[in-house]
Amino acid sequence: MKVFRVAVDSSCLIGLAQIEIFGLLKEMFAETFIPRAVYEEVVVKGRGEAGSTETEFAVKDGWISMKTVNDEIAVNALTTNLGKGESEVIILCKESGFDYALIDERTAREKAALMGVNTMGTLGVMDLAIEMGFAIDKKKLVKQLRKAGFRISDKLYRRMFSNN
Repeated sequence: MKVFRVAVDSSCLIGLAQIEIFGLLKEMFAETFIPRAVYEEVVVKGRGEAGSTETEFAVKDGWISMKTVNDEIAVNALTTNLGKGESEVIILCKESGFDYALIDERTAREKAALMGVNTMGTLGVMDLAIEMGFAIDKKKLVKQLRKAGFRISDKLYRRMFSNN
């Protein structure tokens, strides 16, 4: 059963593509949105990189929808500390009442929380997928993420897998 309406930041699109579980977005979430800045970062500027083809096809296929942010002033206020994509994702969630902003960066998640926007990162998507019954090997995927340059501290890694 698909749950939640989400707006997704570049880091999650790229991370999920790097470990070849990008399609979980389609399988798990009732509706998936990206703002223009995220499309520009991943598909246009990131052409040929992880996530670019997947995101472009998902938008063309219609299961990821592009949505315009209305409050550019709020976006600009956030861009003093955050990237344009992260800022647009947070404001999009706030404006549209989406359930989650899928964002990995700590500062962006903290800003989102201050604004009453729930967040979930790439690791949270994996955890939710497992809860929903998808057969994924989290330890293997996290190792692949780290190898691809995704920042997961040794402390967090040990905490996640101390019982395994």
